Amino acid sequence: MRKQLSQKGLWSHCVGEGAGVSCWNRWLWLWLLWVMVLPLFGQGRPDIVWARGQQAGSVDSVSISPDGALLASGSWDSIRLWRVSDGTLLRTLRGHTSWVKSVSFSPDGALLASGSWDGTIRLWRVSDGTLVRILRWHPTAGINSVAFSPDGTLLASGSGNVIQLWRVSDGALLRTLERHTDLVNSVAFSPDGTLLASGSRDYTIRLWRVSDGTPLRVLEGHTGSVNSVAFSPDGTLLASGGWDDTIRLWRVSDGTLVRILRRHTGQVRSVSFSPDGALLASGSRDYTIRLWRVSDGTLLQNYDQETGMGVLSIQFSPNGRLFGYGCIDATVVVARNPFWLAGDVNGDGCVDDSDLLAVLFAFGCAGGYGVQDLNGDGIVDDADLLEVLFNFGSGC
Repeated sequence: MRKQLSQKGLWSHCVGEGAGVSCWNRWLWLWLLWVMVLPLFGQGRPDIVWARGQQAGSVDSVSISPDGALLASGSWDSIRLWRVSDGTLLRTLRGHTSWVKSVSFSPDGALLASGSWDGTIRLWRVSDGTLVRILRWHPTAGINSVAFSPDGTLLASGSGNVIQLWRVSDGALLRTLERHTDLVNSVAFSPDGTLLASGSRDYTIRLWRVSDGTPLRVLEGHTGSVNSVAFSPDGTLLASGGWDDTIRLWRVSDGTLVRILRRHTGQVRSVSFSPDGALLASGSRDYTIRLWRVSDGTLLQNYDQETGMGVLSIQFSPNGRLFGYGCIDATVVVARNPFWLAGDVNGDGCVDDSDLLAVLFAFGCAGGYGVQDLNGDGIVDDADLLEVLFNFGSGC
């Protein structure tokens, strides 16, 4: 059964234990540790994991790597790579000559794309920071947004009033999409890679077919610039945040406006769905982050810790335990999600065998290993295993 861990399953995880250590002793020791650390697993109010103010200017974009171990932030003329678990600055990538407006990890985490107002997109190798390739558009048209396709073969960019589709393998420009009448602020691929959404300063959102660039639909309703667009994990909804202080949820299949979220008092600069699609986070110039329940639009949390002069970019970690955000006052922050389902390693809204196996597979790995490090202490150990076991079957 999905919600039960069978005796056979438990026994199979004891096979291969070190000499002299019995399976029963192992589980007794884990149970005792469980009792000792249980009080530490409360969810409580969201709080800061770390905050760093070492940027050269406002942090316009953040991106968390697919394994949850790294956070990239873009500001004036550089990109910084941080270790998510403790905020260690691992590397600074230099080469842009103007503001870095967008950063995005490839789906396999091997590459990082950065788009700048210097009119270039740069592809970097994450492992050592090597510049792999420069994609040049037009020197007078800055790059506002970049996004990888789910299979990692394409890169979309928003520049001026057009969208470009690039082939990642060789940097070839495949297609230019022209329908917007003002700056394109944000681009996003649907989870299945068949659609591309773009949000523009012309107050509209456009949906495009990726395979041939056909414009499919125009979503109208914002009364100001559309700053950010994001697809829900199942691809059925599109969220947009705008200069008009609102967030709008649209049904992708037919473009119907599902709901308007109206509690911000300043322009909404960034929106991000949690991995299970249950939450939406929004960052605003009103100095707050707000967490919303997607199903009915309920405002769950008004969050204002370390938000400085306003929040420009926000993204959930791959398992939803954390979110990272960048602020106008040159600060990048990682905070805990108070509504995270404890023990949900893969962020699918269910604590089950897949989560348990993920922790067991990474057991003993150190150095901010990523999503399997559930308590963020830099090592995948018994505490992480116990968090899964204690919550086994939750949310399923």
